Amino acid sequence: SVKETPQLIELELESITSRGDLEVVALQNKREVVTRYRKDDSTLELIIKLPGSFPLRPVEVEYTSKFGFGEAVLRKWLLSMRAFLRNQDGTIDDAIYLWYQNVEKQFEGVEECPICYSIIQTTDHTLPKLRCRTCNNKFHSSCMYKWFSQGKATCPMCRTLW
Repeated sequence: SVKETPQLIELELESITSRGDLEVVALQNKREVVTRYRKDDSTLELIIKLPGSFPLRPVEVEYTSKFGFGEAVLRKWLLSMRAFLRNQDGTIDDAIYLWYQNVEKQFEGVEECPICYSIIQTTDHTLPKLRCRTCNNKFHSSCMYKWFSQGKATCPMCRTLW
């Protein structure tokens, strides 16, 4: 792994691109990716740190500057990004893009799925569409499939029969 890790880090960092309001800078010597989302005069900055034993150890993700979002929303996005990188064999660029889409949809007023706490579903990249007729919460189809697969037939939020 001593020989492969630097090559894997280099390949991972080379694949990262900026998009729209999103500026992404890969710092090879620090093994970091700095991501800045700019909206009007404010900046939301995210740093992804790759460990020396990447990909055997998970990346660290933290905010260095934040605006307009509560701690709960920021924490949910971090958890979603970490889960995506750990469990779905996604690239760092894919995780950054997923985070970017969640930020964009948050500004558009799209509500997150109460099951996975994400606006964009990490596996199929869909928005929450299934709406409960009682509480009006929206859920991702794949989240509800998992819910119903566990033998549950009620809304995850209000517990009325689906």
